[in-house]
Amino acid sequence: MYLSKLSIKNFRSCYETELIFQPSLTLLVGENASGKSNVIQALQLATSPLSGRPSRFFEVDDVSRGREDQAIELDMEYADVTDSQKGLYLPALDLDSGVVHYGVRFAVDERGSRFSRPTYVAGPARGPDSEPEPRDKIRHVYLAPLRDAERELNSSDGRRLTQIIEYMFASHEREEFVEFANEKLKAVGAHEIPRKVMEGVQEHLTQLTEPVRAQTAELQSVEHGLRRLARSLRMKMAESGVELGDLADSGLGYANLLYIATVILELHNAKDVELTLFLVEEPEAHLHPQLQAVLLQYLQQQAEASIKDDSAAPAGRIQVICTTHSPNLASSVGIENVVVLRTRALPRLPTRTDEDVDDTGSAGAAPERAQRRQTVAIPVASLGLDPVDMGKISRYLDVTKAALLFARRVMLVEGIAEALLAQTFVRKCLYAEDQRKRRDFSAVTVISVDGIDFAPYIQLLLTPVASCSILDKLVVVTDGDPDLPEIKKVKAAKKAKKNKPSTGEDVASEAGVEDTGAGDRGQEVAADGESAEDDDDFALSVIAQNRAADLRAVAARIGASGRLKVFCSKYTFEADLLRYKENEPVLQAAYLRQRPKSKAKWTAISTADEPARAFYVQLRTNSKLISKGEFAYDIVAAIEGGKVFTCPDYFADAIAEVLDDATGTL
Repeated sequence: MYLSKLSIKNFRSCYETELIFQPSLTLLVGENASGKSNVIQALQLATSPLSGRPSRFFEVDDVSRGREDQAIELDMEYADVTDSQKGLYLPALDLDSGVVHYGVRFAVDERGSRFSRPTYVAGPARGPDSEPEPRDKIRHVYLAPLRDAERELNSSDGRRLTQIIEYMFASHEREEFVEFANEKLKAVGAHEIPRKVMEGVQEHLTQLTEPVRAQTAELQSVEHGLRRLARSLRMKMAESGVELGDLADSGLGYANLLYIATVILELHNAKDVELTLFLVEEPEAHLHPQLQAVLLQYLQQQAEASIKDDSAAPAGRIQVICTTHSPNLASSVGIENVVVLRTRALPRLPTRTDEDVDDTGSAGAAPERAQRRQTVAIPVASLGLDPVDMGKISRYLDVTKAALLFARRVMLVEGIAEALLAQTFVRKCLYAEDQRKRRDFSAVTVISVDGIDFAPYIQLLLTPVASCSILDKLVVVTDGDPDLPEIKKVKAAKKAKKNKPSTGEDVASEAGVEDTGAGDRGQEVAADGESAEDDDDFALSVIAQNRAADLRAVAARIGASGRLKVFCSKYTFEADLLRYKENEPVLQAAYLRQRPKSKAKWTAISTADEPARAFYVQLRTNSKLISKGEFAYDIVAAIEGGKVFTCPDYFADAIAEVLDDATGTL
């Protein structure tokens, strides 16, 4: 069995929070103060520690602010219960669903905190737990954030190593080890050096004590128990092939992994436990990104490998629940394993004071206290996304895009050019004199979706769960991409040329494109890479008509119409930059940097009746015209160098919208 659901009521920021967990690994993500640690603490309070030594107890201050007169309620549901476990957990079993229910309640006793005790309930009716023994076979192991692995492993009390030995070996094996070690220590006491030391001491001792009562002394090894033997041992570590050294020499990251390895070993050898929840806060602590991904995938594999037949012995299953601030971790597991935690505002609390009573003795309107924050959990697996879209999002969530799971302000753009220029537009063009706006935009997550497929992101970020979604507002910047007559003409000409023998007539000239020779930037094609055979049909055939309307329709289907803001260019991003005359010198320099022999072509574009339209036609009919990434880099460099440049109006409006919190409730 595994923990499938946790309901938390009146515990710190979790006023009424419900979480859905995955069988092997669940990753809790969210910004600071979103309630991740509160969820982990609730799990600590609801289950017993594997070591038998609790590190967390209920406290009076745990009750949610404003609900001090109500009890904390923690309710767990365990699914995938085996036939053997159904018999063991019969008092807590829902016979209809096959789900095991356990819970704990904590209410503040009016006589004082020392009289306040938790009570335990079981079964779908949440009645008193009459058989606590089965519940005790559900345990947890907790790894705190920023743990000091070196101290834990080298602790002078030997507790960590003793625990591992006790889990791995039977009592008779441990006794044999203690006896063996003590025999070896006796041999140390019999060595010539300690023997001669004591002979010298004895000589003086005899002289001192013989006149009254002679004394004899010997140097013998002390009889050691397991804990004392473990205390004398130290773990050493080094890179393979290098002489072993102290843990401090290996760095905090690898010492952390060594500590986690000891915990995993302990979990696998917990023979009398049905389920162990491995609660890890910030597993990324001290680890570089590659090690973070390796760690999380290994934990997931270990959890999956722990599932075995329990007909003859307890299941010993491991379930991993992690909290993280790392987009590296969020991108290294499937999106279905992610639960996003965020907070939303609760109504303000009224409070009365003596000043609220008027001259007649009647109470006036009570002033309001500060607004409270409530943790809301959004399990991605519960959003109802199409499996194809779920898989697509999982593949898309590389490190950059995974950052959107932690963000409050998100702006989705089509490509690298928009993403590169957004920050520069804010700092140099739009808010050069507004330090507050520039700082605010540093908290905006700009995501390039590398195409036009915004729909899965809209569903991920705006689909509501319990009236709450990952974002309150999403800003999308896309291109108009109109299907102009000039584009249709080129498309028809290229199709005609494919269907008949070549006449030597250059298709580019049919579209009014001038051929100025070869050799631009080392490409052995026509002046701008134009060729009917080489050009991508995709650049001509995929024109997304009414794209903004389609995206708004997606938002409408999930009930998020008012929370999606779409901003659309007239043509396409690079072309719309040319709608402002003052931008032409910078754009020309960026174009000629890639196409130094095509000045005539740029002149034709810039002197056309509508330069932006002419540039757009060239971009749509020739996919090799420019590298958009390099084009954007050169524009950024020019603006940063002090060149005059104007941000397109639609893009400026999108930036203003993502900076505006007026419509949000975060």
